[in-house]
Amino acid sequence: MNEKTVSVLWIKALLQAAEQQGADHGELLSAAGLTDDILGTPYARVSLDATLKIWRVAERECAGRDFGLLMGEQVKPTHFQLFALILMHSTSLAAAFEKSIRYTRVLSDGGRYFLQQEEREVCICYEPQQADFSRHQVDAVLVLLRNFASWLACKPVPLERVEFCHAAPADISDYKRIFDAPLVFSASRNALVFAPEVLQEPLALGDEKLAAMHEEMLERQLAALQQPDTAGLVRHFLVNSDDLNVDRDTAAQRLHMSSRTLQRKLQESATSFQQLLDEERQRRARSLLATTELTITRISEELGFSESSAFTRAFRRWEGVTPLEYRQDATSG
Repeated sequence: MNEKTVSVLWIKALLQAAEQQGADHGELLSAAGLTDDILGTPYARVSLDATLKIWRVAERECAGRDFGLLMGEQVKPTHFQLFALILMHSTSLAAAFEKSIRYTRVLSDGGRYFLQQEEREVCICYEPQQADFSRHQVDAVLVLLRNFASWLACKPVPLERVEFCHAAPADISDYKRIFDAPLVFSASRNALVFAPEVLQEPLALGDEKLAAMHEEMLERQLAALQQPDTAGLVRHFLVNSDDLNVDRDTAAQRLHMSSRTLQRKLQESATSFQQLLDEERQRRARSLLATTELTITRISEELGFSESSAFTRAFRRWEGVTPLEYRQDATSG
């Protein structure tokens, strides 16, 4: 079984929230056996076990406060980059929640979400995937879901009620303030409960074309996560790289291995760094040509080519036509 992992984007959000409550940055990282280096690598993954250690230190340092609620309030959707964009361009809250369910692994293997349709209400439920999750972790997820919904709708989204598996803490005043809805503790599930019509309202920024483009990128991230070999790690690195002007040495450094080791492991997978780089360049080239008005020169720069003629030759090799011919064909319909 593959090790459960968490995106470094989630780790950075957790650290920021804990530090704002007075926890020590170095102690948080040390507890998990991590260093600051990993925080600068957007595609990096941290084991779920290490993540839980950070949570425990944060909870201890913030004793007497409902750290999960505080974290949920402090973390913004934009912390999660592409994941937030795909939800933002969904056509409705229902569609956004369905996408969050599909792509949650991009952020974390720590829990699963699912929708329950009942007679007069719809529930989005959360189940931790390990028994040692604390109530603070569950609270943080439910607050984030609630705030995500309001951010997407550009207004507060009313809740019918909120359900928690854990028992009620001594002071529930923050729960009342944050959720502004009836609270049910010691319930059979962790859930936000909505009226069905609330989730069907169209979102102001809904854009199916942009959503499809972002979904393609997240699908590739999911595919990479499902590949435990080195080729999958390299694909994940490339999918998340803003700059494709990279070489094998750079990738090896980011993956914490030597260039020679990376080359050997890719050979064992019957591929090479250049082949994987070309795959990602080809994918992005097709998307940029079909969905943007960027010039060929600008696209070649975006893809890490030294000059547009090199990009044109590579694209003709991949697709059998020039970039301009591909764009004309893609946009003619």
